[in-house]
Amino acid sequence: MSVPQARRALSLVLLSALVTLFTTLLPGGVATARQAASTYVVQGVPDTRVDVSVDGNAVRSGVAAKQVVGPLGLSPGHHTVSFSSPDWKVTTSVTVHGSQDVVLHWPADAADKPVVTVFTNDVSAVGSAKGRLTVAHTAVVPPADITADGKTLFTNIANGEFVSAVVPAATYQVAVVPTGGGNPLLGPLPLPVQAGALTRVFAIGAPRNGSMDAVVQVLPVPTTGGAAPASVHTGSAGLVNPDGSVDTARLTTWPVLTALLGH
Repeated sequence: MSVPQARRALSLVLLSALVTLFTTLLPGGVATARQAASTYVVQGVPDTRVDVSVDGNAVRSGVAAKQVVGPLGLSPGHHTVSFSSPDWKVTTSVTVHGSQDVVLHWPADAADKPVVTVFTNDVSAVGSAKGRLTVAHTAVVPPADITADGKTLFTNIANGEFVSAVVPAATYQVAVVPTGGGNPLLGPLPLPVQAGALTRVFAIGAPRNGSMDAVVQVLPVPTTGGAAPASVHTGSAGLVNPDGSVDTARLTTWPVLTALLGH
């Protein structure tokens, strides 16, 4: 056999081995991608039980307020999610990709039925001994401020928006207060933020009928070996400009935040 023929034969053997390896590993790769597409349903309507269905198929009946259902075994792509109570039915289209929460809640203004907001869960890695804290406004109140340990961190967060920060693992006293000051609409509530976890808080209900409350969801996230700096993510409240700088019009005091986070 000539040298070119030998090289060609060796190439064919290697190609065959790669194809075999690829087809052996492919099912595991597909399964991992499906696991990454984790969808949760959050029931954020106080004093109500709802039935949840996806694509016309019943998922759970009689879901009480503050319950989190999931992760649902949904394939990536478009799905129809419906919530039903004796008084109303709300249906929305959801595109499944990555980790996300489908949250049923009342809008900021008076309405005959709730609305649905889809929030993406940032499950990217955090530094050692740190966790990610995310607070979402899904209550029947105007834009509000978020405080932690008595310090105003985020301002003018509207219904359907959220803010997020990577913080040292600790217990924080978190509250929702009217923008500009006033008595807390919710809290202060002791909120443990675990290391290596995403802690999501949804403010729900309405102060006028005493139904203000919080839904807390904890999801695991990977950690890195080094200590990652505290950071504020864009979220939906526009706290970070396109160039990566902080929008100080929405963030009360960056020095206060960095002091709270230990930097």
